[in-house]
Amino acid sequence: MQQHKDLFNDIVQQNRSAIYRICKAYLYDQSHIDDLYQEILLQVWKSLDSYKGNANISTWIYRIAVNTAITYNTQHKKTRLNELPEHAEIADEPQTAAKEKESLLTNLTNAINRLEEHDRIIISLVLEGLSYKEIAEITGGNTNNIGVRIARIKTRLLKLMENQNDE
Repeated sequence: MQQHKDLFNDIVQQNRSAIYRICKAYLYDQSHIDDLYQEILLQVWKSLDSYKGNANISTWIYRIAVNTAITYNTQHKKTRLNELPEHAEIADEPQTAAKEKESLLTNLTNAINRLEEHDRIIISLVLEGLSYKEIAEITGGNTNNIGVRIARIKTRLLKLMENQNDE
């Protein structure tokens, strides 16, 4: 049992940031992000005995996180927000540069938020720096298809961001 706890603690320590980023890709209300994060950890704990070592442990964690996020998102669709909350200005940077960065980040986040759920998952994994092969393993697709989907998602994001700038 102690070995089980130690393994779980190591997994959480090594994957904490990635799990949180997946949570944030779906929800912007901090209380729901924390709930989703806890739910993912619970699912990892429950599934630990079923890990067979066929996939990289981080890929296995991503798959659990993505599947749990999809389930959670489906159960809590009404609580998902369409836009990020307003952010305070960053005092250390020149005001225009900070505003440009903030505007670009908000614009990108809003564009990602307008994508279909499966596309949001894929682009979130791309932003995590995962390879096409890892993304395919996590999402259940094939590597070639993932490459095509990513190219289409990027094109769609550019159009969404351009449309937001025109508004």
